[in-house]
Amino acid sequence: MGYISAQTATTLTVQLTEQGRNLMLSTGSFISLFDKFVISDGDIDYRNTQAHGDSSSTANNSAQLGYLPDATGQDNNYKNSISDGYTIDNAVWQTPSANKVFNTTKKYMAIGVKGTDNLVKYYRNEVEIDVYLSDYYVLCKLLAAKYIDDHKDVLSSASTLISTAMTSYFENTLNIYNNSDYLNFLNTLSEHGVGQYIDYVDSVKVYDGTNFSTSSVKLVPLKDDSYYNALALAGGAFMNRGQHTGIDFAGTNLKGLQLPSPFSLVFSPGLDENGSRFLRGSGRYGIGFAAFDVGYLNCGGTTIWNQNGESYPTFTMNSTQNGWVSNLAGDTEPLIGFVSSIDMEREVSASQTGFNNPAYKNIDTTIPSTRLVINVTNTNYAPTYYPIKLKRLTKNQGEYIDINNNNNKGVRITYTTHPSDTFGLLMGSMEYTANWNTSEQGLKTGGAHFSVYPSKDNGLSVGAASVIAETDPYYTLFTRQAKMADDIFITIAKQNNSYWKTDTYSGGYIAGLSGSGVTSYNISIPISWEVHSSDHNGITPCKLTVRFKFNKAALAPSLAYKNVASQNYYRMYDNATFRFYGEAGADRSSYSEDPRGHNSSNPWQTSGGKALFFKVTRGQVIN
Repeated sequence: MGYISAQTATTLTVQLTEQGRNLMLSTGSFISLFDKFVISDGDIDYRNTQAHGDSSSTANNSAQLGYLPDATGQDNNYKNSISDGYTIDNAVWQTPSANKVFNTTKKYMAIGVKGTDNLVKYYRNEVEIDVYLSDYYVLCKLLAAKYIDDHKDVLSSASTLISTAMTSYFENTLNIYNNSDYLNFLNTLSEHGVGQYIDYVDSVKVYDGTNFSTSSVKLVPLKDDSYYNALALAGGAFMNRGQHTGIDFAGTNLKGLQLPSPFSLVFSPGLDENGSRFLRGSGRYGIGFAAFDVGYLNCGGTTIWNQNGESYPTFTMNSTQNGWVSNLAGDTEPLIGFVSSIDMEREVSASQTGFNNPAYKNIDTTIPSTRLVINVTNTNYAPTYYPIKLKRLTKNQGEYIDINNNNNKGVRITYTTHPSDTFGLLMGSMEYTANWNTSEQGLKTGGAHFSVYPSKDNGLSVGAASVIAETDPYYTLFTRQAKMADDIFITIAKQNNSYWKTDTYSGGYIAGLSGSGVTSYNISIPISWEVHSSDHNGITPCKLTVRFKFNKAALAPSLAYKNVASQNYYRMYDNATFRFYGEAGADRSSYSEDPRGHNSSNPWQTSGGKALFFKVTRGQVIN
């Protein structure tokens, strides 16, 4: 394109291709030929293998072969002949064929995500979201740290200082001075989708060009690796009653990986426009630790495990005098050991056939507890248990709170009624194993006994003195699940087949990993779904790709990692450091000590403006 002055006579010499000549002869109007223009590499005909004609002028020479004449206006240095078959494949019309690019009659599936401004934006076509699991780990530590006094004397390397340090962090960094402040803090996190689950999707809608509506949603994995990546992270899990509660891989065709995952992938329903019914898959999508089930430990033979600080109990049940029942008594089978919430609350009544059953006469303790089934492929291993500290059950004896505003009563054992507070209490509870025999190993075979002791890997018991001296590891519900996640991440990354996929996060990978083995590595696990409407036809689906990213080095300041007694384990009570790196986890260039963001100018961001917890990295915004 060029400007021709009207004041000076100008001759325009045109060199035409065969197609141009034909159009010139057949059209009859020279001007009518020009209805579009091109943006291209106009000096080159890439199919021509002949070098530039003027070899003496380096200014006009090019390493590329072939050229088109007169594109620069200097016809004396260029060939006059043009390749006969040269055509333009793509051109831009000088006048748009329509005045609207967006077709309002077309309907799209739209993915809603909360931004750092806490507002939901909807995206269509192809949407990519990064989820920063390192932030989630630090949040778990924060929620558990509220109950530091229950555990510091045994599980902290700074037992005399850690309580003061935690109080200073909550007051000076988070501005939390009382239970009401803490409840408001937890509510703020929940509004952003942060709690037991990290909700990286707020909602899924149908967009018709003007309005949004709710529809039931169907997710279709785009490739085998998306299916298996999702299955591995979710554990192929189902919750069931009985001793085999936990992870089951039956019917999944999961190849090469039979490890329990601590995570659950949650796809919540959403309310329709009338608020009258829930529609499948249209609500929040999240990931979080949820491999455990909840129930009670009915035990006898209570003794004290540690001599300093708040006591942890042990339960040695190997005779009828300390709670073990060899023969059933009464009309009801006694519920001894771990009992699911459903069984406990539906089947045990305060009657002769309930707790008045003679079989319960030596059961002196009932403790709310969580449970994990870790060794899913070895049915000989006992599960692990995480009972609530007895201090929590007796501290406010006789103090009750309303439940569901319905005059029902429950015991107050947490500082607030927020579910994230309960989650934090559970995450900090120490691990126990049921010893089913007399050798103090967590095996189901070898003897008809049920005793419960603090433990380490493989059901082996640990002593309080060795835990305090850091010569034996300890686990909590949180740190056990963190170790389970390590196993999942590393195993997926090492798979050399088509069932698994990891992609880059920073610095590149060898089979999906970088860094110094298990102590420092990055991993990114992508899962891609096609998001469809189950209720309506003719709605363009959305391709949703979520990358679950974990950078272990980003945990180092907040969560210690050690090796003792040939076991790698996390320590969560040694310092009051909380660093949320988010998007900056790869290089640790900036962070926030507050999960809500660095300050009011950086909400849900680090000091360097990097997003916390999750971020949309690609997507066409619907304005």
